[in-house]
Amino acid sequence: MSEEMRNMYVVVETWTPKPAFFAADEETLHNLFAGIKEAMKQLAEIGVVTLGWGRAEPAPHSTSYDWFAVWQAPSRELADGFLGGVESAGWYDYFEQTNLVGELRSGDAVMAEHLALEAEVK
Repeated sequence: MSEEMRNMYVVVETWTPKPAFFAADEETLHNLFAGIKEAMKQLAEIGVVTLGWGRAEPAPHSTSYDWFAVWQAPSRELADGFLGGVESAGWYDYFEQTNLVGELRSGDAVMAEHLALEAEVK
């Protein structure tokens, strides 16, 4: 595993608009997204960066959510701080969302953990 990957956390958000999103006026939504854009600039300054946003496409065993974003953070604390900021921004008022946070590790390390799980069960 590369040194860059060590201690690097990923946050994956998946969401679908709630009825409140569709009921909100244009100014409210504009302000919500303007705040998100400003927060993204501030987050980048401390090392929390977006790897991209997108619309979910059909796939086997796919999520039921319509949109996603992938972020990287240099520590779990910053990843948790990012998610706290999402909540305080009012995002969850307008979107039904699930989040995933995890440290990036090599495939070999994760597969070894799975094999250890199997050994524990036997």
